Amino acid sequence: MSKDKTKKSMPKWLDVTLRVMEWTLIIFIVVCMLSLLSQRMTGNTPELFGYSTYTVVTDSMAGTYDVGDVVICKRIKDTLGYMKDTGFEEGEVIAFIAPANFDKDNKLQGLTITHRIITKPFYDEETDTWYVETKGDNAVYKDRVPIPVENIQGTIVGANKGIVKFFKFLTKWYGFVIVIVVPLLIILFWQIGILIREKSKATIDRIEDYKVDALKQIEEEHNKKVEELKKQAIEEYKQSLNENKEKEK
Repeated sequence: MSKDKTKKSMPKWLDVTLRVMEWTLIIFIVVCMLSLLSQRMTGNTPELFGYSTYTVVTDSMAGTYDVGDVVICKRIKDTLGYMKDTGFEEGEVIAFIAPANFDKDNKLQGLTITHRIITKPFYDEETDTWYVETKGDNAVYKDRVPIPVENIQGTIVGANKGIVKFFKFLTKWYGFVIVIVVPLLIILFWQIGILIREKSKATIDRIEDYKVDALKQIEEEHNKKVEELKKQAIEEYKQSLNENKEKEK
C-alpha cells in the first residue's frame, strides 16, 4: 500500500472544466487551421467560419465605408463556388467580382467591388442569367452594367475595426503561425509535459509502494524469526528441565 498523500488533488469539477476548455480550444484551432490551409491551397479568398474581409480601395462608398476600411463579408459561396443563397434584397451592400465593361477603361474587371443593390434580382432570357443592379453610396449614377448574381461573393455585415484587424491578421501567414500554430504547439507540449509528469508520478508511487511492501516483508520475516527463536528457547529450556529431573532420579 502507498503512503497517504498530504497534498489535496484538484477538484473534479475544475479538472473537467479545464479539460473541456482545452479541447474546445484545440478543436477551434484545428478547424481554423484546416479551413485556412484549404483556402490557401485552392486559391480562394481566405475565410473563417463563412466570413472573409475586403479592403475598400475607392471612395465610391464614402460616408458608409471609406478608403482603407476593411469590411466583413458573409460569404454565400462554398469552396467549390456554388451559390448558397440567391435571395438578395434591395438596399443590401454586397461584395462582387466586377464583370467586363464595369468601368470605362475596364481596369476593374475581375476585382472585388463593394456596392449597394438598388434593384431586386431580375432574370434576362437572352443570357439565361440572373442580375442585380448596384450603385456606390457616394456615386451619382448606378453602375454601368448589371452584376450577374453568380459574381456575388457575399453580403457586407459591418466593419468592426477590432474584429476586422484580427481577422485580417489571422489570414496572413504570420498571423496564422502566431494565433494558430504557436498555441497548438504550446498545448501539444503542455500535454506531453502532463503525460511525462503523470508517468513520473506513477513510477515514483510504484517505487514507494515497493519500498513499503519490502519494509513490511522484512518486518514480517523479522517477527517470524523472533517467534521461532522464542519457541526454540522455550523448547530448549523445557528440555533442560527434563534432563535435570532425570539426573535427580
